[in-house]
Amino acid sequence: MIRRVWPLAALLAVAACSGAAIVTPKDDDDDGGGGTSTIPTTLSADLQSVTFDGSKMMVNIKEDSGASGAVTYTRDDRLDVPGYVAYRTQERPLDRVYVALGAISTDGSVQAVTVGDGGVSNIYYAGGTYSRTGAFDAPASDKGTVHYAGTYAAVTNVDAPRDGGSDDVAQPVPPGTSDSDIPGQPSRVSGNIFLDANFSDNNVRGSISNRELVDTHRALADVILVDTTIARDGTFAGNTQYRDLTTIGTYGGIFGGTDANSVAGLVHLTEFDPDLDGEQEHGVFVLTQCGPNNTLPICDNVAP
Repeated sequence: MIRRVWPLAALLAVAACSGAAIVTPKDDDDDGGGGTSTIPTTLSADLQSVTFDGSKMMVNIKEDSGASGAVTYTRDDRLDVPGYVAYRTQERPLDRVYVALGAISTDGSVQAVTVGDGGVSNIYYAGGTYSRTGAFDAPASDKGTVHYAGTYAAVTNVDAPRDGGSDDVAQPVPPGTSDSDIPGQPSRVSGNIFLDANFSDNNVRGSISNRELVDTHRALADVILVDTTIARDGTFAGNTQYRDLTTIGTYGGIFGGTDANSVAGLVHLTEFDPDLDGEQEHGVFVLTQCGPNNTLPICDNVAP
Protein backbone atom coordinates (compact mmCIF):
# COMPACT_ATOMS: atom_id res chain seq x y z
CA MET A 1 0.00 0.00 0.00
CA ILE A 2 1.12 3.56 -0.64
CA ARG A 3 1.36 5.50 2.61
CA ARG A 4 -0.23 8.95 2.88
CA VAL A 5 2.52 11.49 3.33
CA TRP A 6 0.76 14.79 2.61
CA PRO A 7 -2.86 15.78 3.27
CA LEU A 8 -4.08 16.70 -0.21
CA ALA A 9 -2.86 13.68 -2.14
CA ALA A 10 -5.10 10.63 -2.19
CA LEU A 11 -2.53 7.91 -2.62
CA LEU A 12 -3.71 4.76 -4.26
CA ALA A 13 -2.61 1.19 -3.63
CA VAL A 14 -1.27 -0.38 -6.77
CA ALA A 15 -0.94 -3.65 -8.55
CA ALA A 16 1.84 -4.18 -11.06
CA CYS A 17 1.10 -3.01 -14.60
CA SER A 18 -0.76 -5.72 -16.45
CA GLY A 19 -1.86 -6.45 -19.97
CA ALA A 20 0.12 -7.45 -23.01
CA ALA A 21 2.61 -4.94 -24.33
CA ILE A 22 3.01 -4.34 -28.02
CA VAL A 23 6.33 -3.35 -29.55
CA THR A 24 7.24 -1.49 -32.69
CA PRO A 25 8.92 -3.17 -35.67
CA LYS A 26 12.59 -4.08 -35.56
CA ASP A 27 15.00 -4.21 -38.50
CA ASP A 28 15.50 -7.79 -39.57
CA ASP A 29 19.26 -7.36 -39.89
CA ASP A 30 19.61 -5.10 -36.82
CA ASP A 31 22.10 -2.91 -38.64
CA GLY A 32 20.50 0.46 -37.98
CA GLY A 33 18.95 0.54 -41.44
CA GLY A 34 15.91 2.51 -40.34
CA GLY A 35 12.77 2.31 -38.26
CA THR A 36 12.42 1.57 -34.59
CA SER A 37 13.55 -1.43 -32.58
CA THR A 38 11.75 -3.43 -29.95
CA ILE A 39 10.85 -1.53 -26.79
CA PRO A 40 11.43 -3.53 -23.57
CA THR A 41 8.13 -4.68 -22.07
CA THR A 42 9.12 -3.15 -18.72
CA LEU A 43 8.83 0.22 -20.48
CA SER A 44 5.98 -0.33 -22.95
CA ALA A 45 3.94 -2.12 -20.23
CA ASP A 46 0.19 -1.76 -20.94
CA LEU A 47 0.53 0.55 -23.92
CA GLN A 48 -0.58 -1.04 -27.19
CA SER A 49 0.05 1.86 -29.57
CA VAL A 50 0.25 5.65 -29.88
CA THR A 51 -0.26 7.96 -32.84
CA PHE A 52 1.20 11.40 -32.14
CA ASP A 53 2.06 14.15 -34.60
CA GLY A 54 2.57 17.08 -32.24
CA SER A 55 -1.03 18.27 -32.46
CA LYS A 56 -3.16 15.12 -32.13
CA MET A 57 -2.74 12.01 -30.01
CA MET A 58 -4.49 8.64 -30.21
CA VAL A 59 -3.72 6.02 -27.57
CA ASN A 60 -4.55 2.34 -27.18
CA ILE A 61 -4.16 1.00 -23.62
CA LYS A 62 -4.85 -2.65 -22.83
CA GLU A 63 -6.85 -3.13 -19.64
CA ASP A 64 -7.61 -6.40 -17.84
CA SER A 65 -11.25 -6.11 -18.86
CA GLY A 66 -10.08 -6.79 -22.39
CA ALA A 67 -11.44 -3.47 -23.60
CA SER A 68 -8.96 -1.81 -25.92
CA GLY A 69 -8.93 0.38 -28.97
CA ALA A 70 -7.45 3.65 -30.12
CA VAL A 71 -8.90 6.63 -28.24
CA THR A 72 -8.36 10.24 -29.25
CA TYR A 73 -7.07 12.16 -26.23
CA THR A 74 -7.93 15.82 -25.58
CA ARG A 75 -5.13 18.38 -25.58
CA ASP A 76 -4.91 20.02 -22.13
CA ASP A 77 -2.16 22.59 -21.59
CA ARG A 78 -3.03 22.79 -17.88
CA LEU A 79 -1.16 19.51 -17.49
CA ASP A 80 1.89 20.37 -19.59
CA VAL A 81 5.29 19.66 -18.06
CA PRO A 82 8.21 21.79 -19.34
CA GLY A 83 9.25 20.37 -22.70
CA TYR A 84 6.24 18.01 -22.99
CA VAL A 85 2.66 18.51 -24.13
CA ALA A 86 -0.20 16.90 -22.24
CA TYR A 87 -3.31 15.08 -23.39
CA ARG A 88 -6.01 13.41 -21.31
CA THR A 89 -9.19 11.36 -21.47
CA GLN A 90 -12.02 10.38 -19.11
CA GLU A 91 -15.41 9.29 -20.45
CA ARG A 92 -17.55 9.53 -17.31
CA PRO A 93 -16.95 10.62 -13.68
CA LEU A 94 -16.18 7.08 -12.47
CA ASP A 95 -14.10 6.08 -15.51
CA ARG A 96 -10.31 6.10 -15.40
CA VAL A 97 -8.48 9.41 -15.83
CA TYR A 98 -5.61 8.96 -18.30
CA VAL A 99 -2.89 11.56 -18.81
CA ALA A 100 -0.31 11.35 -21.62
CA LEU A 101 2.87 13.42 -22.00
CA GLY A 102 4.81 13.52 -25.25
CA ALA A 103 7.43 15.35 -27.29
CA ILE A 104 9.02 15.29 -30.73
CA SER A 105 12.66 16.28 -31.19
CA THR A 106 13.41 19.63 -32.82
CA ASP A 107 14.82 17.87 -35.91
CA GLY A 108 11.78 15.57 -36.09
CA SER A 109 13.90 12.42 -35.96
CA VAL A 110 12.65 10.91 -32.69
CA GLN A 111 9.64 11.11 -30.40
CA ALA A 112 8.40 9.55 -27.18
CA VAL A 113 5.15 9.38 -25.20
CA THR A 114 4.27 8.16 -21.71
CA VAL A 115 0.72 7.61 -20.49
CA GLY A 116 -0.99 6.37 -17.34
CA ASP A 117 -4.02 6.66 -15.11
CA GLY A 118 -4.13 7.30 -11.37
CA GLY A 119 -5.77 3.98 -10.64
CA VAL A 120 -9.11 2.59 -9.52
CA SER A 121 -9.69 -0.24 -7.02
CA ASN A 122 -5.95 -0.78 -6.47
CA ILE A 123 -5.14 -1.24 -10.18
CA TYR A 124 -3.64 1.24 -12.63
CA TYR A 125 -2.50 1.05 -16.25
CA ALA A 126 0.45 2.79 -17.83
CA GLY A 127 3.20 2.51 -20.42
CA GLY A 128 5.13 4.32 -23.08
CA THR A 129 6.69 4.27 -26.51
CA TYR A 130 9.54 5.84 -28.46
CA SER A 131 10.33 5.82 -32.16
CA ARG A 132 12.74 7.09 -34.80
CA THR A 133 12.33 8.31 -38.35
CA GLY A 134 15.09 7.14 -40.66
CA ALA A 135 18.28 5.20 -40.04
CA PHE A 136 20.70 5.31 -37.12
CA ASP A 137 23.55 7.69 -37.97
CA ALA A 138 26.27 7.58 -35.29
CA PRO A 139 28.74 10.44 -34.89
CA ALA A 140 32.32 9.88 -36.04
CA SER A 141 34.05 7.41 -33.75
CA ASP A 142 36.78 9.94 -32.90
CA LYS A 143 34.30 12.48 -31.53
CA GLY A 144 34.54 11.04 -28.04
CA THR A 145 31.72 11.50 -25.55
CA VAL A 146 28.59 13.24 -26.80
CA HIS A 147 26.33 14.99 -24.29
CA TYR A 148 22.55 15.41 -24.32
CA ALA A 149 20.55 17.65 -22.00
CA GLY A 150 16.97 18.73 -21.47
CA THR A 151 13.88 18.20 -19.38
CA TYR A 152 12.17 15.08 -18.10
CA ALA A 153 8.49 14.36 -17.44
CA ALA A 154 6.51 11.47 -16.00
CA VAL A 155 3.14 10.23 -14.81
CA THR A 156 2.76 8.25 -11.59
CA ASN A 157 0.20 6.10 -9.80
CA VAL A 158 0.14 8.65 -6.98
CA ASP A 159 -3.17 10.52 -7.07
CA ALA A 160 -3.13 14.23 -7.79
CA PRO A 161 -5.11 16.32 -5.28
CA ARG A 162 -8.83 16.58 -6.01
CA ASP A 163 -8.86 20.18 -4.76
CA GLY A 164 -10.63 21.98 -7.58
CA GLY A 165 -7.44 23.69 -8.71
CA SER A 166 -6.67 24.61 -12.30
CA ASP A 167 -4.93 21.30 -12.93
CA ASP A 168 -7.66 19.18 -11.28
CA VAL A 169 -9.12 17.83 -14.53
CA ALA A 170 -11.03 14.80 -13.21
CA GLN A 171 -14.80 14.99 -13.58
CA PRO A 172 -16.69 15.62 -10.30
CA VAL A 173 -18.12 12.44 -8.78
CA PRO A 174 -21.71 12.11 -7.53
CA PRO A 175 -22.26 12.85 -3.82
CA GLY A 176 -21.94 9.80 -1.61
CA THR A 177 -19.60 7.94 -3.98
CA SER A 178 -17.39 5.47 -2.11
CA ASP A 179 -13.72 6.45 -2.00
CA SER A 180 -12.81 3.05 -3.44
CA ASP A 181 -14.80 3.85 -6.59
CA ILE A 182 -13.30 7.28 -7.25
CA PRO A 183 -10.71 7.23 -10.05
CA GLY A 184 -7.39 8.87 -9.33
CA GLN A 185 -5.81 11.49 -11.54
CA PRO A 186 -2.12 10.61 -12.01
CA SER A 187 0.37 13.00 -10.46
CA ARG A 188 3.08 14.28 -12.81
CA VAL A 189 6.83 14.54 -12.30
CA SER A 190 9.18 17.16 -13.74
CA GLY A 191 12.97 17.20 -13.77
CA ASN A 192 16.18 17.69 -15.72
CA ILE A 193 18.01 14.92 -17.51
CA PHE A 194 21.60 14.66 -18.73
CA LEU A 195 23.02 11.84 -20.87
CA ASP A 196 26.59 10.97 -21.88
CA ALA A 197 27.01 8.74 -24.94
CA ASN A 198 30.27 7.39 -26.33
CA PHE A 199 29.78 5.99 -29.82
CA SER A 200 33.30 4.59 -29.96
CA ASP A 201 32.85 2.46 -26.84
CA ASN A 202 29.09 2.19 -27.52
CA ASN A 203 27.87 3.02 -24.06
CA VAL A 204 25.49 5.54 -22.51
CA ARG A 205 24.78 6.71 -18.97
CA GLY A 206 23.09 9.63 -17.29
CA SER A 207 21.05 11.07 -14.45
CA ILE A 208 17.75 12.78 -13.70
CA SER A 209 17.93 15.65 -11.22
CA ASN A 210 15.75 18.43 -9.79
CA ARG A 211 12.85 15.98 -9.72
CA GLU A 212 9.54 17.17 -8.30
CA LEU A 213 6.05 15.76 -7.93
CA VAL A 214 4.40 18.62 -9.81
CA ASP A 215 0.94 18.44 -8.28
CA THR A 216 2.17 18.78 -4.68
CA HIS A 217 5.62 20.37 -5.25
CA ARG A 218 7.20 17.47 -3.38
CA ALA A 219 10.94 17.15 -4.03
CA LEU A 220 12.10 13.72 -5.17
CA ALA A 221 15.47 11.98 -5.12
CA ASP A 222 17.86 12.06 -8.09
CA VAL A 223 17.89 8.99 -10.33
CA ILE A 224 20.97 7.44 -11.94
CA LEU A 225 20.71 5.93 -15.43
CA VAL A 226 23.28 3.16 -15.10
CA ASP A 227 25.94 2.75 -17.79
CA THR A 228 24.68 0.44 -20.54
CA THR A 229 25.46 -0.61 -24.11
CA ILE A 230 24.33 1.14 -27.28
CA ALA A 231 23.22 -1.52 -29.78
CA ARG A 232 24.10 -1.46 -33.47
CA ASP A 233 20.66 -0.05 -34.31
CA GLY A 234 21.13 2.92 -31.97
CA THR A 235 18.95 1.65 -29.15
CA PHE A 236 19.84 1.05 -25.52
CA ALA A 237 18.30 -0.36 -22.34
CA GLY A 238 19.59 -0.42 -18.78
CA ASN A 239 18.80 -0.13 -15.09
CA THR A 240 18.03 2.87 -12.92
CA GLN A 241 19.31 3.40 -9.38
CA TYR A 242 19.27 5.77 -6.46
CA ARG A 243 22.67 7.31 -5.78
CA ASP A 244 23.21 4.67 -3.05
CA LEU A 245 23.25 1.97 -5.81
CA THR A 246 19.77 0.62 -4.99
CA THR A 247 18.19 -0.53 -8.26
CA ILE A 248 14.73 1.02 -8.68
CA GLY A 249 13.75 0.39 -12.29
CA THR A 250 14.76 0.48 -15.94
CA TYR A 251 15.27 2.90 -18.82
CA GLY A 252 15.75 2.71 -22.56
CA GLY A 253 15.74 4.76 -25.72
CA ILE A 254 16.81 5.37 -29.28
CA PHE A 255 19.19 7.79 -31.02
CA GLY A 256 18.11 9.56 -34.20
CA GLY A 257 18.93 12.34 -36.60
CA THR A 258 22.16 13.32 -38.36
CA ASP A 259 25.17 12.34 -36.23
CA ALA A 260 22.69 11.12 -33.57
CA ASN A 261 21.59 14.71 -32.97
CA SER A 262 18.63 13.58 -30.85
CA VAL A 263 17.62 10.87 -28.42
CA ALA A 264 14.24 9.78 -27.07
CA GLY A 265 13.39 7.27 -24.40
CA LEU A 266 11.43 6.06 -21.41
CA VAL A 267 12.02 5.45 -17.72
CA HIS A 268 10.03 3.08 -15.49
CA LEU A 269 10.67 3.41 -11.78
CA THR A 270 9.19 0.80 -9.46
CA GLU A 271 10.16 3.06 -6.57
CA PHE A 272 10.81 6.79 -6.59
CA ASP A 273 10.33 7.98 -3.00
CA PRO A 274 11.62 6.16 0.11
CA ASP A 275 8.63 7.55 2.07
CA LEU A 276 6.09 5.77 -0.15
CA ASP A 277 5.19 2.14 -0.72
CA GLY A 278 4.00 0.72 -4.04
CA GLU A 279 4.65 3.89 -6.04
CA GLN A 280 5.54 3.66 -9.73
CA GLU A 281 6.62 6.26 -12.27
CA HIS A 282 6.52 6.12 -16.08
CA GLY A 283 8.79 8.82 -17.51
CA VAL A 284 9.71 10.20 -20.92
CA PHE A 285 12.64 12.16 -22.36
CA VAL A 286 13.41 13.73 -25.73
CA LEU A 287 16.80 15.46 -25.85
CA THR A 288 19.18 17.24 -28.23
CA GLN A 289 22.98 17.07 -28.34
CA CYS A 290 24.85 19.83 -26.55
CA GLY A 291 26.29 22.13 -29.18
CA PRO A 292 24.88 24.57 -31.76
CA ASN A 293 21.43 22.98 -31.48
CA ASN A 294 21.39 22.92 -27.67
CA THR A 295 22.89 25.76 -25.66
CA LEU A 296 21.42 25.00 -22.24
CA PRO A 297 23.69 26.25 -19.41
CA ILE A 298 24.72 22.72 -18.43
CA CYS A 299 26.17 22.27 -21.91
CA ASP A 300 28.70 25.03 -21.18
CA ASN A 301 30.34 22.74 -18.62
CA VAL A 302 31.23 19.85 -20.93
CA ALA A 303 33.73 19.53 -23.75
CA PRO A 304 32.20 20.02 -27.24
